[in-house]
Amino acid sequence: MTRDRMIAVLQDEYAARRDKNLAAYDERVAGICEQVQGLEALLNTRRTMIMSGIRNAFYPNRKNEGANQGMTNALQDLNKKINALLKENGFKPSVLDPIYTCPVCRDEGFVYDPSRRMCDCFETELNCRMLRELGLNAEQTFENFDPETFAKAEPAPVSQRQMMLRNRDVCEGYADVFPDTPFYDLLFTGQSGLGKTYLMHAIAHRVTARGFTVEYLSAFKLLDIMRRSYFENNNAMLDALIQVPMLLIDDLGTEPLMENITVTQLFNLLNERQNRGRHTVISTNLTIPELKARYTERIASRLLDESRCKTLKFIGSDVRPTLKNKAK
Repeated sequence: MTRDRMIAVLQDEYAARRDKNLAAYDERVAGICEQVQGLEALLNTRRTMIMSGIRNAFYPNRKNEGANQGMTNALQDLNKKINALLKENGFKPSVLDPIYTCPVCRDEGFVYDPSRRMCDCFETELNCRMLRELGLNAEQTFENFDPETFAKAEPAPVSQRQMMLRNRDVCEGYADVFPDTPFYDLLFTGQSGLGKTYLMHAIAHRVTARGFTVEYLSAFKLLDIMRRSYFENNNAMLDALIQVPMLLIDDLGTEPLMENITVTQLFNLLNERQNRGRHTVISTNLTIPELKARYTERIASRLLDESRCKTLKFIGSDVRPTLKNKAK
């Protein structure tokens, strides 16, 4: 489901929420009016007075210039009578307050301060749905990144922890300034269990939270889309991946090689995205020589062009056993 479609669905849900809360409010007021003699008449008088004032304000050609004079004082007196009557019968004045799930936007989903923008409640729910749609791990974010997961001491000149901190900083900076990044693409290289997928998820979380559309899929899923596009002669499926502002492809190299499909379609996808200024993040367990051997020099040249793509190396030992022990 596209982001625009999710917004439309969520707006429908907010409208249903407003109707439900209004029905609950009407039921509450009706119950109180049954218990408090004279309250319903006062509420009807107040409603009529308010509606009359609104009509006079909206129809200036027909309004009497003095029609609303004294209305403020009359409403204040009426509200005092209503509040006094409620207190006499053991009710707080707030019992007549409208019912809102979100009092900030009053269940509209948008606020005006002064320009129209999404309310925090609406934006948070939208982001959560976008992330669920992508199948992302909710815990794998920049905020939850823990350097202690990675080894501090390594025989190499740079420790695994130092390398991951550097990679984290590059990825977070990339996500924070997207789409105005210094390079379009990122290529993660290294063995399994070193944090490549974690940082891909973190990028997707941050970019989605900033309101941009992201598509995240495994290389195997990508191959399935390319295969169906090829055999069904349906370019729309691949065009959607070409157009999406950010595409994240995880575990490139684990998918089967299908003649006339994998390499050709992958080249077309990457080439078109780069030509159109789209952003792509790819992770692979392959080394650079293995990448060239498997996907040909044409694809490798797209991924290794330093003016367009930055390569991040992941080193060290598999951290998955450490994570499992922490979870116990």
